[in-house]
Amino acid sequence: MKRDYSKIEVDGETVYLAKNKLLGWSVINPYKIDGVINWKNILIGGSWVKFGITVGLVLLILGCISEYSTAVTIANECLTKSNFIIT
Repeated sequence: MKRDYSKIEVDGETVYLAKNKLLGWSVINPYKIDGVINWKNILIGGSWVKFGITVGLVLLILGCISEYSTAVTIANECLTKSNFIIT
């Protein structure tokens, strides 16, 4: 789906605007600009701060998963090496 947008220059920087039927005008970061892929928009979502927060949250979740699986493995080893019979 091709998105129509308007391009304006503000302080030497290009700003892209798109008009939505419901919300009116909004600033966008298009996927392609003049046929060239906008890699900054694809890789970081247009903002370094949002990208950093996203990476931090993903690393936090992966760390929690790793810690949980390590704890379960240690608990399993303790239970298999114990002398008690678990029924």
